[in-house]
Amino acid sequence: MTIHLQRTPRVNTNDDSVQLVAWNLAPGAYVEAGQEIADVETSKATVGVEAERSGYLRPLVVVGEVVAVGAPLALLADSAEEALAADWPNAQDTPAVPPFAQATPPAPNKALPATAASTAPNPELGATRFSPAALRRLSEMGLSADAFVGRGLVTVRDLERHPAPALQAEPAHPPSLVGGTPLSLAKRAETAALQLGAQGGVVSQLTVQFDSEGIRRRLLREGLFDGQPLPLILYELARLLPQFPALNAWCDGERVHHHAEVLIGLALDLGQGLKVVNLPGLAEQLPAPIHARVLDAAQRYLDKTLRPEELDGGSFSVTDLSGLDVLHFRPLINGRQSAILGIGGDSQATGQPLSLTLAFDHRCSNGREVGLFLQQLRDRLLAYADPAPAPAPAPADAGRSLATALRALQTCDLCGIERDSYYRNFGRYAFFHAYVRADGSLGAACHRCVGGTA
Repeated sequence: MTIHLQRTPRVNTNDDSVQLVAWNLAPGAYVEAGQEIADVETSKATVGVEAERSGYLRPLVVVGEVVAVGAPLALLADSAEEALAADWPNAQDTPAVPPFAQATPPAPNKALPATAASTAPNPELGATRFSPAALRRLSEMGLSADAFVGRGLVTVRDLERHPAPALQAEPAHPPSLVGGTPLSLAKRAETAALQLGAQGGVVSQLTVQFDSEGIRRRLLREGLFDGQPLPLILYELARLLPQFPALNAWCDGERVHHHAEVLIGLALDLGQGLKVVNLPGLAEQLPAPIHARVLDAAQRYLDKTLRPEELDGGSFSVTDLSGLDVLHFRPLINGRQSAILGIGGDSQATGQPLSLTLAFDHRCSNGREVGLFLQQLRDRLLAYADPAPAPAPAPADAGRSLATALRALQTCDLCGIERDSYYRNFGRYAFFHAYVRADGSLGAACHRCVGGTA
């Protein structure tokens, strides 16, 4: 019986663990070498894991579990019977690996606490892992994760079989805080980046607001970008940023470091978590190619094919909530950056106002500089606007035509009194009111009918 143990690959150089998102095949299914068998989430993106050889699949990790790089992920066998053999350990346990299938054990993962994912991988059994239920029960039972080093996957049954400690420890959390949904690796990385961006900084923000109706009108007239100004904003922003190097920098608390190039990252959140996708070289491209790149990034976000290197190392970020009709909000600065531009808008308000809000680190810049930056960016965008259409002039004979039509009204539509008789009887109190009938023609009513005294 030939068994191949496939270990968890290192997808992102900065991550020592990944989280299993989904298995793409059922246990016992046949896979070809290079076929994607699972999706895992790193701190940057969700990526597929390819089979290292052909064979029948046996998963060793449950969905949602955080797995150390190098820890066992799946078995590949020569037949479905071998893959699902009853005399093997439980499918979620890590099997003993024949010598030819063993891989060199990776270094211990120091980035994760022992109670969350792993200790150093064991050459035979792989990293210690706890099922979600076991993680919850671990502290409740007063047990230490160190007692299970080298045990592979630890379940609640394993905890219950373990000798009780001499002194039962108090629960680590009040009962009301036990459980819940753990943060994903991507959300943890996002939080860490935002915390790094605000750490030690004096963050402020300035906003300019202007009507975008003229800009959108021109874009629609020329059939560009579905009438959305984002490609224009990215284009002009990339051309303007080199004139304000303090906004393309970051501060470590002691010194200000300027990025060697402008690398704008666009924040995308289309329902699968926030991703900031880098768009290099925007200043060298016209708005139309920029629009195509934004659409391509959005599609690859949905397809989960963004590469980790596209999501790291940006020098300036942009986030756009105008599509949600959010006019004002406070954007958060990312790590190793000194500013972020927030785009807001309201398509339901008169003039379709657009707002540009820059959150910035006072250690790198100041209010006057940011005000000048926003003013110049606004003026560049307004240069694309079509002028407001002039009101249509009234026809030269409009007044004469109306007077002629009023003179033609000879009777009250309601009481039928004739015009001449009406004016003889009521003198200076007589007054014919003109109105538009249901068929669109002009009608008249005397003052008595209008006032209800006829």
